[in-house]
Amino acid sequence: MRIRHSFKAFVPFLLMLAAGRNAAGQQGAPPSSVPAGYLPAYGSPYTGGSPYDPMFEQTYNDNGTWFSDQRSGFGAFSKPRKFFLNMDYTNTRTRKLHGIFGSPTSQSYYQQNDPDSDEIIDDLSFYRYFDAAGGSMIPNLTNHGLRASGGFWNVDGTGLLLDFGWQVDDSETFDGRAVETSKRMDTATALALSSSGGSVLNRPFITNGQSDYDITVGQILAPGTPFDDQDANDYGAFGSTFDVLDRALLNLYSVPIDDGSLLGASVPYDIQFLMKHSLSTLGSSGAVAFAPVYDHGGIRVNPIVGGRYQKVKEQFSFLGIDSGLAYLGSGDDDTPDNAKVVPPNDGLDDDDDFIADNLAEDDDPDFVQINSWDPVLVRATHMAEVTSNLAGPEFGFHYTLGDDKGIALTGASKLAAMFNNEQIRISGDNLFNHMAVSDTPDPVTGLFPPTDGFDTNNLNGPSANAYSGSYSTVHLSPLFEQSLVAEIPIFSRVPVLSNMRLLEDAKFRIGYTFLFIGEVADPMQSVLYTSNPQLNMFPSIKPDRHSFTQHTISVGVNWNY
Repeated sequence: MRIRHSFKAFVPFLLMLAAGRNAAGQQGAPPSSVPAGYLPAYGSPYTGGSPYDPMFEQTYNDNGTWFSDQRSGFGAFSKPRKFFLNMDYTNTRTRKLHGIFGSPTSQSYYQQNDPDSDEIIDDLSFYRYFDAAGGSMIPNLTNHGLRASGGFWNVDGTGLLLDFGWQVDDSETFDGRAVETSKRMDTATALALSSSGGSVLNRPFITNGQSDYDITVGQILAPGTPFDDQDANDYGAFGSTFDVLDRALLNLYSVPIDDGSLLGASVPYDIQFLMKHSLSTLGSSGAVAFAPVYDHGGIRVNPIVGGRYQKVKEQFSFLGIDSGLAYLGSGDDDTPDNAKVVPPNDGLDDDDDFIADNLAEDDDPDFVQINSWDPVLVRATHMAEVTSNLAGPEFGFHYTLGDDKGIALTGASKLAAMFNNEQIRISGDNLFNHMAVSDTPDPVTGLFPPTDGFDTNNLNGPSANAYSGSYSTVHLSPLFEQSLVAEIPIFSRVPVLSNMRLLEDAKFRIGYTFLFIGEVADPMQSVLYTSNPQLNMFPSIKPDRHSFTQHTISVGVNWNY
């Protein structure tokens, strides 16, 4: 194979045009066997360079036949490179968080309230009873974003590939209360049926925009409001204090923690339980494509070597609201006084109030304030954020099937060794066993003093139970990316779009990308859930790394120049 790149002398070319004279390359004496009259007018076989030679010339043999590939022109009038630009919209699904939220070695809420293992209520152990919640319960996180890529290809098959992508910060939330209430009849309908003996009313039941949740949080357990432990207050159509609490307090979930005891504890939440997974990413790469290792039949495979930067910012956050009340209802002799005992979740309405699985299914419970905190209810928060800044070399292969004018299929397989600058932050408040109380009541108030934490009131700022921390390290993370994109020239066949000059020579793109990054800290699992503020024990950071994966669908436009 012979490849020749000829240099074009700009100044002699202009002089030739200005003088109207012929230009010839410097040459030696012609061989004596060739008559002087037969010399070519311009240039010669002995020329060292000529402005009329092709800029690029390649001669190659294919199955016994010789071919010549030439590119002519000069300066801005030639096209020694094929430039391309892609603009894509991306829709990305990220892997779920691992494990449970909390300490995996602490006892469950059922075990905690059944120390003799003789069942709190018959068959209750077969149902969910303030169980721990897993990160997989949060819906799949999907991010929207943009990706720009471009570069050029030289006529000899080498090239430059550039890429930049950004995924907008987005989040998904698991709402424990919404999940549980969706299984029930709404309060207004249930009250209407109760008031009419089960008959459907001809007109809607008026609640004045109130709900059991609003009355519980805003009135019954509001700051500065003494708890109505005698069930004396009346809330109109909603009934008495205990009637409202019977419907408003739910068997949600708990957070297992290591409180310094042998078995640990599980902290229940009966008003709200929210878990949120948030993510944003940013990435760019640049690579040199070397001469093809395979180029035949419209298929071209180029080795590529370059560098890459990737940023992953991932966060897990939690909001839990608990009534701070104990309610036994039914139970056995070994059930502690600070327990929340609920009937089995069997989907049945045993007390004929048109709401299944509320607290009064088997026996009307007494709601008891555990401590003297104001407000009675407890708001717990937790946030853990991992920011991974990854940079390093990458290599792989780029492949193309098709051409610039018709349908083309392009893709790349890349492998990288990334230096991961990992930063972890945590913060929170009241994430401790707020139901833990002394066995001896206060002689004046009759309430049981808390044993694990301090006053939980954080409505005007962090309480004494608040915590925070940070951690930073650098380690290696492997990265693999596989992409496949189809480019289809369809805009000329679509009405309106066919008349847009911007899309005159463009192609429609649709593709898929899989990204794998190893050794990325999981924000929910990178925490030691140890907490007992009165013993100066608070949650701390311990990185727990897993594989980070994303699946991306992209659609966009390609331009070739």
